[in-house]
Amino acid sequence: MSDRQWVQNIRHEQTILSLPFGLGYTIDITHTLTALAAAGMPARVEAFDRLRFEDGRTAFLATPNPTTTVIDDVSDAGHSDELILLPGGSEGGVLSLIRRYPDLIVVDGKRGRVWADGQQIQGTSIQREATPGWRTVFAIARSIVMHGGGTHAIADRTGVPFDVVRTAMPALGAHVFHTPIGWEARDRPALVDWALAAYPGYGGIRTCWRRDTTIDEQADQLIALGGVMSDRWAAQQSGVLVSPNRLTAFFAQHPDMPALGYEPATVDEATVSVVIPQDTTILTGAEGCCTDDFITAHVLYEDSWVAANTDAVNGLRQLLHFRSDLAHDLRWHPENGSGADGAG
Repeated sequence: MSDRQWVQNIRHEQTILSLPFGLGYTIDITHTLTALAAAGMPARVEAFDRLRFEDGRTAFLATPNPTTTVIDDVSDAGHSDELILLPGGSEGGVLSLIRRYPDLIVVDGKRGRVWADGQQIQGTSIQREATPGWRTVFAIARSIVMHGGGTHAIADRTGVPFDVVRTAMPALGAHVFHTPIGWEARDRPALVDWALAAYPGYGGIRTCWRRDTTIDEQADQLIALGGVMSDRWAAQQSGVLVSPNRLTAFFAQHPDMPALGYEPATVDEATVSVVIPQDTTILTGAEGCCTDDFITAHVLYEDSWVAANTDAVNGLRQLLHFRSDLAHDLRWHPENGSGADGAG
């Protein structure tokens, strides 16, 4: 037995006390204090779970006690002049918390970010570092490579205001150029591939549901409610050979799924995933009952470790290449009515 094995044996076998996992852990808040000072909010350590600011306010650290949750800490604070300080956490979770609880102070010491009074006051956020209007840029790229057309036509197709389209257009730079009948991709296959591979995702929230009817019946029901469909079911509608046993439905507002006969399910058991997307251009730019094939390819790629999904993504890519070339030929051959809907 090693010199320390007896300690582990006792810890694993002790039955005198019930001790929660993580009890006794020490949390380094050096970076937290440094970030607070940089944000103009210097604080000093007052107790193992408490900081005090120069203006007298108290901040309770939410993470030292592994037996409580953030919400427990918030509700237990009990005083209007006391704050809850979370040293770190995912940025998406942080944004949700500070919007719901403006009194929270959240610190990501590693990245030097501080949130207070419902907003970020120190550091550069991931969202701020992103290209402004990236959702619009991808919507424009998808529209141009498949349909061409002028700025007004792109705005009509994507549902994005004309001025917003015009402002976002320079982000595509040399990848597009203007012609007498509107914008065109300089290299159509390359722009198709870029729109597929560089798209960061639609974001938002997802819920999973199950109902013991066919996927076709579920799709028809959700389409009637104004949803746009994607995933394997939509891929098959586009002619890609994949089992249509899964459906993702995008909505601007979440439907009452229990009232429709659905029950909550795990991701693996669900027949339908409902997504309220952060990228709303996939709602306004949908063609027919399905999201465009770019978004469907992205949905499938998220589960690309399944061989059938990988094949479906490649099938959609080839289909998009073909359709973009065909649409371009139809626009530019006078005998086929080129440019009728384009310039603007």
